[in-house]
Amino acid sequence: MNKHITRGLLLVALLTGTHNVFAEKITMSVTTTQAAPVGLQQLIDRHFAIWNNTDAAERAKAFAGVYTPDFFVADPGGLNEGIEQVNATISHVQSQHPGFRFTPAPVEWNHGIARVTWGYGPKKNPVQVRGEDIFTVSHGKLSSARVFLSQ
Repeated sequence: MNKHITRGLLLVALLTGTHNVFAEKITMSVTTTQAAPVGLQQLIDRHFAIWNNTDAAERAKAFAGVYTPDFFVADPGGLNEGIEQVNATISHVQSQHPGFRFTPAPVEWNHGIARVTWGYGPKKNPVQVRGEDIFTVSHGKLSSARVFLSQ
């Protein structure tokens, strides 16, 4: 008998709770007083310029101005660390999708973490693939990028 009462109460609690959660529109307002580092948008713009550049040698030259020496990219395909691995990854991505370019949205900043949503595609469909990069910044340079694909 106790088992049936417990199940009944659980069912009522679940249904009541579910109704309340889904019936209300929940909104959150978040205010932060921390400003993004000066030059962050330009740094992110240079990052995407590197990823859009089809010349591996030119990209390698630009790395030092954008990335820390221990910079890494973590994406669904794996972890790529350092200039050589990251540059090879960029070449690989570009070879799979000739003519595609990244079109990033403005950077967002939240207490040490930068976030950029982006589209990737050809000129006629620049958002064929969608994703989001989460960056850490150290000493005015990008120290990591974690890539999430939305498609």
